[in-house]
Amino acid sequence: MADEQDNMAKTLDMFSGKRAGSAAGSPPIKSSEEHFAADFATLKKSVIRPAFENIGGMLKQRGHGIHISEDPNGKIAIHIVPAGVEKSIHPYDWFPTFSVFGAPFTGSVGMHGRNMRPNSEATSGSRGDYKLAQVDRSVVEKALMKFIGEIANW
Repeated sequence: MADEQDNMAKTLDMFSGKRAGSAAGSPPIKSSEEHFAADFATLKKSVIRPAFENIGGMLKQRGHGIHISEDPNGKIAIHIVPAGVEKSIHPYDWFPTFSVFGAPFTGSVGMHGRNMRPNSEATSGSRGDYKLAQVDRSVVEKALMKFIGEIANW
């Protein structure tokens, strides 16, 4: 019985240490999900957003509209308003959207494209899953350009 209580105490101490720090005031232990979230935030700032801005700038030069958004869960997306289409009352998610999101549980980065055009063959779908270390600017730009090629018939 004492061994069982010792095991319970160790488990509770481990849980408490991760969540609130120890009584001695040491900082809480970061979980792998917390490390991933911080690393993904850095990736968005240093790689993904600059890639979106680079290609978005080229789209703007050709008369298209773009909007880059981030949601509280960490997803970053670029919404593309094709030249000649009136945005007016439609929200940005009504337009073709390319998103990059982190999946802390699996430690992966997913890319997803959504084309709202009703008669397109691939209206929505995964553009790949990567580990953080695999995602660089060229990977993001290549996937985004492939998506733009798919929506070129708008």
